[in-house]
Amino acid sequence: MKKYITILLLALLTIGCTSTQEKTEPSSNTIPACDIECDGEDSDNDIDFKEITMDQAIRFFENKQTGVLYFGFEKCPWCQEAKPILYDISKTYDVEVNYIKTRDDDKNLLYTDEQKEIFTPYLKDYMSNNDDGILTLFVPVVIYVKDGTIVDGHVGTFD
Repeated sequence: MKKYITILLLALLTIGCTSTQEKTEPSSNTIPACDIECDGEDSDNDIDFKEITMDQAIRFFENKQTGVLYFGFEKCPWCQEAKPILYDISKTYDVEVNYIKTRDDDKNLLYTDEQKEIFTPYLKDYMSNNDDGILTLFVPVVIYVKDGTIVDGHVGTFD
């Protein structure tokens, strides 16, 4: 399983993403990733991953589970670019992807400050400071968790 996830992550790193859609990159982040400043449209593709809540994602770590977690939201242009590639790779290697939607259609956070306090120790290496210096979960984030520990992961996409 680890071999497949490593291949999945390497494929994301080497394939990269291209789009004709104009993007506005958050100034505090050096890689293309979304937070509240993103201005994407709803994705028109029909790709569905197994959607889980932030509480279920937190339990993924606490219960020492193994699998792929993908954090994102529909109006994030970088998530829209990454999603079809992640989907193709997940089907090729028969890997289930657990999707955690981080924002609603109005870009409101779908997790609480309390949940953020709980998941930050697990995800801190995949988070960045926003313009106000606050540690923030920019998306897309794809991570492979083995026995409750992140083995590998990636934030954002590539030019």
